[in-house]
Amino acid sequence: MTEMLVSCAVVIASAVGSGAPQQPETLIRLTVDATRAPKPALKYLLLPEIGEMTQGNPIPNYLKCVLDQDSKGTDEPLSRLALKQVDRAARMDKPDWQILPKLKTDGVSLLLPDVQKMRQLANELNGRFRDEVALRRFDDAIATAKTMLALARHMGEHPTLIGGLVAVAIATVAIAPLEEMIGQPGCPNLYWALTALPHPFVPLDKGLEGERVFVGTELRELDDTNPMTAAQLRKLMTHLDRVREIQRNEKKTGEWLAERAKDEKNLVTARVRLREHGLRADRLALFSPYQVLLLEAKLDYEIQRDETMKYAPLPTWEALAYIDKVPVPKDTPLFSSFLSSLYSVRRAQGRLEQRFALLRHVEALRLHAAEHGGKLPEKLSEVAVPLPVDPFSGKPFRYELIDGVGHLRGSPPKAGEQNAVYHMHYEIIIRK
Repeated sequence: MTEMLVSCAVVIASAVGSGAPQQPETLIRLTVDATRAPKPALKYLLLPEIGEMTQGNPIPNYLKCVLDQDSKGTDEPLSRLALKQVDRAARMDKPDWQILPKLKTDGVSLLLPDVQKMRQLANELNGRFRDEVALRRFDDAIATAKTMLALARHMGEHPTLIGGLVAVAIATVAIAPLEEMIGQPGCPNLYWALTALPHPFVPLDKGLEGERVFVGTELRELDDTNPMTAAQLRKLMTHLDRVREIQRNEKKTGEWLAERAKDEKNLVTARVRLREHGLRADRLALFSPYQVLLLEAKLDYEIQRDETMKYAPLPTWEALAYIDKVPVPKDTPLFSSFLSSLYSVRRAQGRLEQRFALLRHVEALRLHAAEHGGKLPEKLSEVAVPLPVDPFSGKPFRYELIDGVGHLRGSPPKAGEQNAVYHMHYEIIIRK
């Protein structure tokens, strides 16, 4: 008898009332043991403890495992020995991607092949994790979970938002085997292990700082101290066109500047704004119209960038609400393509937090059942341990008990209402 069914396909929740819109969801059915917390409570953790750690930089050690495999020219899975090397790397204490110099010189052209290699490692570890779960080797499975989640945390140290997104993806890969393990007879309760995870699990601060460096690199030839010659401006515009073509921007830099420079009011306004932000009037008087307009465009970019970035550290439900309300300029700024899609990145980060919070609820329900004769609670307020709120709503998760089956649901973020991955639905049955 299958104890757990993970439905990766989209299922349609029944509509209430005639003509009501159907809502897609992802259904995960778990048959679980009613299990008390381990003694001591932190016997099991999901990240390496300091006592397991060694000194060193894990990043080159991760990459060596993948590159050694690539050099063999084979699609065979990593060997057991190679995965052991990954385990050791995950327990090193000083992750350093060693790309800051290139970040400052290459800008948006920075190549990131190493990032995808980390996803390859996560997939390899995922196979081992599932095998250990299927064999009910729970101690080994938890050790692999530590490796995978440490890998994700190290990926979160990458100074790009792309690195943060890959970190979220790696951590998400580890969740399905965790669910499978929780559904296995005899699995220890992981409530306190999940509670002990950092929040947010993948921080975005390094990536956001890197985004600021990216664009500063692309605009390093834009002088705000001395007048630029026509040749310097042409060189800069050619470079910007090349960068903005990567970003699929339509209008050429020269065309945009020529249109703006036709109207003297634009130049007057630009000089006033630049003076208000610290540039001296006598210096501005020496700058050509194009240099003035480029400096104003840079200022517009920095203001618009920070209007979204300043909300990123807030709780997910607040951050998304505020970022969504940031006004979009009526006229498309010259450097609008440099702006990151922070709403999407923050939403991905919030989705991972929601998955961990849902699993923590599942384990809390197992704790409750263990103390109440194998019965699930009628409502979440009956659960004795602290429960996190839904990151997308800031409110308790939705829960109901129907015919002895617990139904736990997460709320979707704005613009995710019709996406099944944002409608997580756990059906929880206590094994008799």
